[in-house]
Amino acid sequence: MRAEAEFNVEDFDNPNNNAGVYARFYYVPKEDAAASALEGRKVFKDTEYIEIIAAGNANNIIRKPARDMDKQRFHKEYALFKSGDMEQLTGTPLTEVPWINRSQVEELMYRKIRTLEQLSEINDGACNAPGMYELKRKAAAWLVKAKEAAPFTAMQAEMDKLKAELAAMKAETASAKPQGAAKG
Repeated sequence: MRAEAEFNVEDFDNPNNNAGVYARFYYVPKEDAAASALEGRKVFKDTEYIEIIAAGNANNIIRKPARDMDKQRFHKEYALFKSGDMEQLTGTPLTEVPWINRSQVEELMYRKIRTLEQLSEINDGACNAPGMYELKRKAAAWLVKAKEAAPFTAMQAEMDKLKAELAAMKAETASAKPQGAAKG
């Protein structure tokens, strides 16, 4: 008898397509048999594990020891993990999206959707809750608009920085001017 997986393996194993698939690295303590034998007690060693999640399906999760292929495929998340960031959240957290209310954030978190990018990329089949497809569509549209506005947002930030520098120079110049000519 062949065992059937409770998840779609193809969701996880395509290293060329990470859309809708997210990873988190973490440590699992594993007993080091050789060290345990030497010490006469159980000695554990942290082993790097990976959790791969198909966003939108809380049952579609794989947890396994991290392989080099996983570290390369999810290199951004792995770099965050190695730097001490245990969440490895990449993208816009749902809590920062003004048009998603708190209860929607909680519902999405339950479904393992933590960022706007994950929401925009979930499989249509995972949009089985009322309003979920509309949230997905709105997330995708919002990300497109944000990307289109990025050059203008950067330009505005640069203008604000230059205005602040100019104001500081004006204030410095005004304070450096002599208050009155000395009479002699």
